[in-house]
Amino acid sequence: MELVSTVKLKKFKNVMLKNELYSNELKSLTCTLFSRLDDEENKYTKLNDAEKDLLIVVSSNLGLCAGYNNDIYHYVEQNFDKNEVVIIPIGMKGDSYFKKNGFALNEEFVLLNEKINYLDITRLGKTVLSYFENKKYRSIKLVYTKYVNSIKFVPNTLSLFPLEIENVNDSTLIEPLYDPDLKTLIDNLVPLYVNINLYQKIVESQVCEQASRRNAMENATDNADELISTLTLEYNKARQAQITQEISEVIAGQK
Repeated sequence: MELVSTVKLKKFKNVMLKNELYSNELKSLTCTLFSRLDDEENKYTKLNDAEKDLLIVVSSNLGLCAGYNNDIYHYVEQNFDKNEVVIIPIGMKGDSYFKKNGFALNEEFVLLNEKINYLDITRLGKTVLSYFENKKYRSIKLVYTKYVNSIKFVPNTLSLFPLEIENVNDSTLIEPLYDPDLKTLIDNLVPLYVNINLYQKIVESQVCEQASRRNAMENATDNADELISTLTLEYNKARQAQITQEISEVIAGQK
């Protein structure tokens, strides 16, 4: 399992790093366009008038990955009131845990991370976009695991809606020409922005899961080797003591 996790970690990490540049450029473009949009026309950066928030929570389908899933569970419980949220669990472990603990669930996308595919993730993006445009939920957030390094992973939240748009200071730039108009560009860009963010963060969570499982299996292997070494030593000591006792009995019997 350590070897398999190492191979998967390398695979998903390469995907994460390749996609990161594209997602950062897309975010920069989105922030630039939103900075030129009037507040009256901007429906994507405001909370809806609804009772509950929607959480998309990424966990694993399999166990034996140390504290990866438990960290996510504790993060959700500490930061969100289960009476005020509906959860879309991605991963069987999270689905089982939140169901057992009385959270309201939408289980349509539980196996979305079984075989991570961009086209499948666009279905989730289209669904959450329609939820927000129809004002079904006050906000929509993604809870995932942020990759820091190979031994450190931190649960984190990304606000999908309202969009987290950074301020852009481009007063020195010449006003660009938009074809078609700015609002049409944004309406077409937002679904892509949401899909890319979902894809990037789900892949990043997969990187954290495989790294956590690799570390867990490496520690398990080391512990097993140490246990075998200790038991072998104890066995040899007991065997030596038994042989010594038998030799002593033989010598004593000859006297």
